[in-house]
Amino acid sequence: MDKYNLQFWFSYGSTYTYLSVARIESLALAHGITVTWHPFSVKEITRQYGMPKGPFGSHEPKRRYMWRDLERRARQHQLPYQKPQQYPVDYTQTALAGMVAATEGWIAPYTVSIFHRNFAQQQPIGSPGNLEAVLTELGQDVEAVLHSASLPSTTQALEENTEQAKRLGIFGSPSFIADGELFWGDDRLDDAIQWLRRNAKTN
Repeated sequence: MDKYNLQFWFSYGSTYTYLSVARIESLALAHGITVTWHPFSVKEITRQYGMPKGPFGSHEPKRRYMWRDLERRARQHQLPYQKPQQYPVDYTQTALAGMVAATEGWIAPYTVSIFHRNFAQQQPIGSPGNLEAVLTELGQDVEAVLHSASLPSTTQALEENTEQAKRLGIFGSPSFIADGELFWGDDRLDDAIQWLRRNAKTN
């Protein structure tokens, strides 16, 4: 793999991932690196660690902090933000369509649109018609994509991505692999890019 390539491991069910999705491509362009997008199911991993309802679960103070922190960080990065109407969301079909998008090479604009609708326009991931609207917006054949997303091979591919994430030591989203090093959290995106740039020059 290209030594200037950053692996971006993410889940459509993650809140903080919005911040990384919205800015990773522009940061990569500015630093002369490429990004490989890897969707996986974070709920399968958090369940393994005894958090079936995710990292925030029913812990109200922690959840309240998360929403406020997300709002602050969006403002810091000058990103549009409106608190989502629904959380958690059913992102299974969205992730399966994401696997199709990854295979066909349009996962970046697809994922940006999905997250933007959820966090800037209050159009929940998994809500009726939302996925179809995104695919139409991107000029994709809606029926063909949904058919491909429904195939057992696509489900298997998502499961394999999730298993690969586990093998890499990934436990949350967003995560980044830079020159073999794992960085977790949107607040580590810049660190991951700098690590990649420094080590690529010396290798």
